[in-house]
Amino acid sequence: MEPLQTEEAVKTGWVTGWMVLRVKQDLPGDFVSIHAHAAEAQAAAHQRGPGHQVFHGRYHASGGEFIVD
Repeated sequence: MEPLQTEEAVKTGWVTGWMVLRVKQDLPGDFVSIHAHAAEAQAAAHQRGPGHQVFHGRYHASGGEFIVD
């Protein structure tokens, strides 16, 4: 399994990967989780049900911020 984040990302606090977001009318929506692999994120979104979608991007846990690529 490949690492979810690089050494540089650890220094800055950002994690890059596949995010599950609860999508609302105004994108990007609410952050739910982040995964190393797209398939894992797809499974998590499917398990959570309608309104959950997968996007690639970065998440900063301490600030609760996320950026969709």
